[in-house]
Amino acid sequence: MIVFAAGAVGLAALMAWGFAGLPDFGGYTGRYGRIVAQIAGPDRAATNTVTFTAFDVRAVDTLVEEFIVFAAAIAAVALLRHQRGEPERAEHPDDVLRPRTSPALMVVGAALAGPTTVIALNVIAHGALTPGGGFQGGVVLAATAVVIVAAGARVRLPPDEPPRFAEFIHGLGAAGFVLLGLAGLVFAGAFLNTTWAGHGTTGALLSGGAIPLLNVATGLEVAGAIIVILAEFLEQNMLVVEEPES
Repeated sequence: MIVFAAGAVGLAALMAWGFAGLPDFGGYTGRYGRIVAQIAGPDRAATNTVTFTAFDVRAVDTLVEEFIVFAAAIAAVALLRHQRGEPERAEHPDDVLRPRTSPALMVVGAALAGPTTVIALNVIAHGALTPGGGFQGGVVLAATAVVIVAAGARVRLPPDEPPRFAEFIHGLGAAGFVLLGLAGLVFAGAFLNTTWAGHGTTGALLSGGAIPLLNVATGLEVAGAIIVILAEFLEQNMLVVEEPES
């Protein structure tokens, strides 16, 4: 308790010292933000400066972050998939094979799947225009699978087979981001340069150069990674594995 109290007091002192030195509201004096604001609109036709910063100015950082998600999904699969092919038998199989949910919840879950997908696609597509983008939209898109599973849906998989479609879009998104970066290197002279795709019209869906395409790639990668991890965690309890015919 004494150690915690000493650390808490020290942290509070550092926080107070840091906040005391902040400029007044609206008194930003840094150059970085002003330069980004000047480039985002006139030079890139992107109205969302946060997404512009993530996918243009600091696109390499975003690439690293995307591959952190990619590696996390692979690590989860590597840790959990060794049990595939060794199915555990429950004492009461019906508790596993039958969805533990009410008909009302199943109807609500099925009804939410479509709107959730539409919202996810909207967030991804408008990443260069409004708050949102590939990371946020990818999480919402993966939530569609969560809603379906939570509603009691069962997914049939052949034995020893992972969710191939989720792994496909997972890899497609990661590879797509790199390929778009290479397109910038080939056509614009710099890796992840987004100007090769044209600027478009400010406020239009196809604006901001290659930023919308990078958002799509990120959305696919994030959604695929989350679904792959979800499938691995839920396999033993909510996925019905078809037994091979003897």
